[in-house]
Amino acid sequence: MKKLNSNEFRQEVESGKGLILVDFSATWCGPCKMQAPILEELAGAYTIYNIDVDESEDIASQYNVNAVPSLMIFKDGVLKENLIGFHPKEAIVEKMDKYQ
Repeated sequence: MKKLNSNEFRQEVESGKGLILVDFSATWCGPCKMQAPILEELAGAYTIYNIDVDESEDIASQYNVNAVPSLMIFKDGVLKENLIGFHPKEAIVEKMDKYQ
């Protein structure tokens, strides 16, 4: 899972092709720390990026991230779904596969 800054987000996600999961998180967030190993495990099957909301406030604001973790599913640069809070692996896989 690669961490992106604001410019990389625009290039990799908003201009990207295919299915992408973006993890909006923060270093101080307990549920984010619980979510991270699940996302690392899924990174072999899906394209997953991380955005630190404190470092990339402009992107977090643009996508109205009011709670972390927020997992956003993009397809061909378009936001398809926003999953707020901790989610188990099976729930993430189910949501991602819906857009394959």
